[in-house]
Amino acid sequence: MLWTLIRHELLMNLMTFRFLVTVIASMSLVLAGSIVLTDNYERRLASYNEDFQKHQEGNFSGKTYSSFMPRLDRAPNPLSVFNQGLDKLAKNSLQIKIGEVPFLWGDVNRNTGFSNPFRYLLADIDLVSVFQVLFSLLALVFAYDAIAGDRENGTLRLILVNHVGRGLIVLAKYLGAMLCLTLPLLMSFLLTLLLQLQSHAIHYGTDDFLRIGGIFLTTVVYTSTFYLIGLFISSVIHRTATSLIVSMFIWMVLTLFYPNVSLFLVNRFIDTEERVTQADQAIDQILEQFYWAEEVPGDPFENPPLLKGSKAGAGSSSYTHLKKNITFIPDASEIHVPTVKAYFQELTSGRIWTAGTVWRIRENAFSETYIRKSNIARNALRFSPTGLYHLSTEAWAGTGLARVEDFFKAGRQYRETILDYFYDKKAFSSRQWFASDKGAVRWDDIPRFSYQPPSVFEDASNRALRDLFLLFLFNPMLLMITFAVFSRQEV
Repeated sequence: MLWTLIRHELLMNLMTFRFLVTVIASMSLVLAGSIVLTDNYERRLASYNEDFQKHQEGNFSGKTYSSFMPRLDRAPNPLSVFNQGLDKLAKNSLQIKIGEVPFLWGDVNRNTGFSNPFRYLLADIDLVSVFQVLFSLLALVFAYDAIAGDRENGTLRLILVNHVGRGLIVLAKYLGAMLCLTLPLLMSFLLTLLLQLQSHAIHYGTDDFLRIGGIFLTTVVYTSTFYLIGLFISSVIHRTATSLIVSMFIWMVLTLFYPNVSLFLVNRFIDTEERVTQADQAIDQILEQFYWAEEVPGDPFENPPLLKGSKAGAGSSSYTHLKKNITFIPDASEIHVPTVKAYFQELTSGRIWTAGTVWRIRENAFSETYIRKSNIARNALRFSPTGLYHLSTEAWAGTGLARVEDFFKAGRQYRETILDYFYDKKAFSSRQWFASDKGAVRWDDIPRFSYQPPSVFEDASNRALRDLFLLFLFNPMLLMITFAVFSRQEV
């Protein structure tokens, strides 16, 4: 009996004009979106390749140890075609410096223009945005008259006369409609993959296909959620016109109003400016103490007597000293080389210590401001199916704040590796730290930077599956509520 009801619902939906509109709308929008987004990704990838090549040539061309300040590049994520997240807005490269720990602090404001990185979570147009708007709307269009329409034309009374359980009716309508909605959704995903694989710039591996599968599964669950919302409305309201109006109102609230308003309110009423100001003041104080701890000794080669009586340390001119690339030291200055070595050794040690202290302040402040606000924004979004859908697909695609922070974390680890390398080479106290007259530095054995993004299983276990599970929970709850209401109504 269940299969008979499902087949009836399936045929009735397939033969309607709205199914044709669903196929045409989904295929055309996905086609247009894929072409534009793929072209955008190709441009970003070309820019990355150009910068990467330029940086690779410059990173290992210095003649002294102090000239090594490599730039590390982050390749654009091909899955940003599905969910852009922060992939396009966030910083694509960072520079490793002895006196600074790589951080995301200034990058958030400068690139997003907003103190909350999740402000633009729902603003970028990508394929997930298309699916979010289109299939939630189509799900409600399929559902608004599923029960109310049968009640109006008398079909529901005729079915119940044949002693068909109301639970079977609800289940059959749900399964039949979901099959009709999943078909164009699957066609849209296959069309997207076909177009992307035609591009010479996009190369998907097993991990990427698993992520795309996760995005597809999340989209199916999301579409199912909205269909069940519409089915519930159709079971409560007896007239199809009223059911359609209420469904459209609920759709606007859940997809447009609540997510954007909740993010606005989080940013508006959770103030972080005071904490950021306090952190900036503390950092300025530490840097000021570092600069003023010693008298500026001047250039050690132009004014060697200043070094003899000064305490080894750093002033504001130390940045100039550390960037020097001296190719020749006169014989008259050779007597001062040991003093200069000691000067740079202590100077560099002070800079490393200061950089670590500044980083700890920035890390704590970043967690208490931007990260805290982002977590509150995420939790607020979890009350909406649209918010859960974006959070889950963002995690599947790997385009969120967590992935950007992973890149900066890798940069910090690389900086520590470089420092260990310099310590092993005794580079800070060597002549080659500031001069290349006895031979330029060879970079053959210096560690290279390698960034491996988290695997799909790490992202799924840490982020994607949690939000997908919360989104999935809406489905049995709505199905049971719909059955409870429908079973107690008179036909």
